[in-house]
Amino acid sequence: MDSTCAGAVACVSEIRDRPALEAPLKQLIEYLKEYLEDDFHFGYYLTIAVFLAISFTLNFSLDFKREILNPTLASPLGILYFAAFYAFAYYFAVFAAAYFGRDAQLLRSPAFWGVTSFAIFAMALDNYSTNLPKLFVTALDLPAPVVYWVWKCVWNLDRVMALVLPILVYRRFIDDRPGGFYGLTLRGFDARPYVFMLLVMLPLIAWASFRPAFLDTYPDYRAGRAEAFLEISRLATYGVYEASYALRYVAIELFFRGFLLLGLERILGRAALMPMVTLYAFWHFGKPVPEAIGSIFAGYILGVIALRTRSIVGGILVHVGVALGMDLAAYLHGVSPR
Repeated sequence: MDSTCAGAVACVSEIRDRPALEAPLKQLIEYLKEYLEDDFHFGYYLTIAVFLAISFTLNFSLDFKREILNPTLASPLGILYFAAFYAFAYYFAVFAAAYFGRDAQLLRSPAFWGVTSFAIFAMALDNYSTNLPKLFVTALDLPAPVVYWVWKCVWNLDRVMALVLPILVYRRFIDDRPGGFYGLTLRGFDARPYVFMLLVMLPLIAWASFRPAFLDTYPDYRAGRAEAFLEISRLATYGVYEASYALRYVAIELFFRGFLLLGLERILGRAALMPMVTLYAFWHFGKPVPEAIGSIFAGYILGVIALRTRSIVGGILVHVGVALGMDLAAYLHGVSPR
């Protein structure tokens, strides 16, 4: 471990040992400290940080993903464009790891290229699948007042299936290891660190909820005519929608922290973390800037915890809690229907 890493670990240790800190925070810092001791490399981490800073600047100055990339989904060629977009993020981190001496032998492994290409293509298909809910709802020929609500719920369920089905295929036909399903286990699970993370996030969500960009994005579903037509409370339509919305974030954690991290760890080892974090950050392009930047730190911290605990249940708890919390914050602002 180089001197820079030693300094970083010493700093973490100093923070950890302050007696006023709660036990959950100490546990989280312990996880990060142990991982930094084994993994931190100044050149590698700096390279990833600079790459993400440049990528974020270009994306949000040009609105690249929403204005340039998303329109390509009107044709099947959009799958290839999105695959290239995600491959650029993922393989940059992989090649950077190899350059800084992180098991360059991986680049000669057919299994590595096969599995990572499969994962990237699955993500591109996930984006393209957003065309399907509209076609499905149109085919149902529903009364006009309920179309928007049904479409939003189906859209969430489509995203769930688009992320989970490739994992099921991979598990069934490629990954025949015995054991749990990519971290979906309560064995050894301790909810306290994750509850602490949620409590830390609450004031940040409250602050963000006063920003125009936040209220332009959230809540993801806004009550309209469906409630009046069905003669039911808005709580009913919100409840059904938010349930489908929560399932979407379960699928996201399963894909990123489960499949891309715990699932590929047997091939990539510790090198699986940074490519996942980089890809997760690119996946958030198009979100409000604070949320997109926060995805870097959330992806890293949740990834470290998943590697340590071998469970993604806590990550699901945090991710679902934050997602529903952002919607709730927007609801409390009385956001008008779209």
